[in-house]
Amino acid sequence: MISIFFSIQLQAQDRKELEIKRKKTQKEIEYTNSLIKKTRLEKKNSMNQLLVLNKKISAREELINNMQSEIQYLDSRINILNIKLDSLEKDLIQLKHAYAQMIVFAYKTRSAYDKLIFVLSAENFNKSYRRLRYLQYYGEYRQKQITHIINTKTEMKNILLQLKEKKNQKEQLKSETEKEKLELSKDKEEQTKILSNLKKQESELLKKLNEQKKADKQLQESIKRLIAEEMRKAREEAERKAKALAEQRAKENAKNKNNKTETNVANKTTSTNENKSTHTELLLTPEEQLLNDKFEANRGKLPWPTERGVILSSYGEHEHAVLKGVKVRNDGVYISTLPNAKVRSIFDGEVSKVLAIPGKNKIVLIKHGNYFTVYANLSDVFVQPGQKVKTKQNIGTASTDLDEDKTYVELQIWNGNIKLNPELWIAHSN
Repeated sequence: MISIFFSIQLQAQDRKELEIKRKKTQKEIEYTNSLIKKTRLEKKNSMNQLLVLNKKISAREELINNMQSEIQYLDSRINILNIKLDSLEKDLIQLKHAYAQMIVFAYKTRSAYDKLIFVLSAENFNKSYRRLRYLQYYGEYRQKQITHIINTKTEMKNILLQLKEKKNQKEQLKSETEKEKLELSKDKEEQTKILSNLKKQESELLKKLNEQKKADKQLQESIKRLIAEEMRKAREEAERKAKALAEQRAKENAKNKNNKTETNVANKTTSTNENKSTHTELLLTPEEQLLNDKFEANRGKLPWPTERGVILSSYGEHEHAVLKGVKVRNDGVYISTLPNAKVRSIFDGEVSKVLAIPGKNKIVLIKHGNYFTVYANLSDVFVQPGQKVKTKQNIGTASTDLDEDKTYVELQIWNGNIKLNPELWIAHSN
């Protein structure tokens, strides 16, 4: 029974996690529905429509799998409750049987006179005393049995109610799962239709892809230049401080007539900083190091750059959604959102640069110690270089592509001059 209890506890936790996951996925589907509704205003099928629909199909498949897992959980819960109910029914039969025997005995000794004869008919005083105690214990035991029978019946009644509740939940989930399967089928039909229309626009898609690659390359080169510039500034600042420190110590050594030893220390300091300057990391001040450490500590918990949105295109290399054999490489993630959505900093930091690149619109680069976050495709920017920003502070507005009727922001994260996958850094849901 103890193992069943722990099993129930663990499964209850699993069910809670499944419910949370199901609600999150349902919200994601609702949001993609709002994005699709917006794109349907455009008669021409677009890549954005296809990507949003692909995301929706993926979310719906995940939802169906989640619901099926919940149904399996409910099945196992119902089985456990049935086992427990069977066990209680057997206990109740035994209790009733034992109680019936007690009733027969009580009938035989129903009068006070019979009980008195039973006690006094013993061979000696000790045996009479034991018979008296026996009658007392018997009376108490009989009362306990009655209580036990009542409690068992109450427990069985509760289990039957739980069973009814679980069975209703299961039927409701099965019904919802069937509806989702039907919707999934419709989504896939629409996906096939859009895909077929887009395949007729192959040359146009290739042209757009090449333009995007060109803009990606230009942005990447700009980011590398900016980070190299930050490194150069940090190195020069560190060298300036080291030189000042060496001069100060040299003066102190001159006073103490101990120039040789202290000069070596100063040279060693300068040499150490020069060695660091060749590394991919910046030379940070104590404040920048603290910010850097906090940024690292929030890996997987950073807020999204938009209040609402879905990732339509992930980091890294992927197959093109329409063009067979064509690879697409993303340096960050593309987050689809609604028109006029505000873009916000995902962590405290300092604006390093604001620039504009054809195909990427306005871009903001924010420094967080050795880390940099890049926000591309902004129509408006509210910050300027050197400005300190806080987590979730609005820094601009996501731009809308009127040709494809899509609004998105591209987020990149860099550690020094190394690109990182933003999906591993931002929270799982926004």
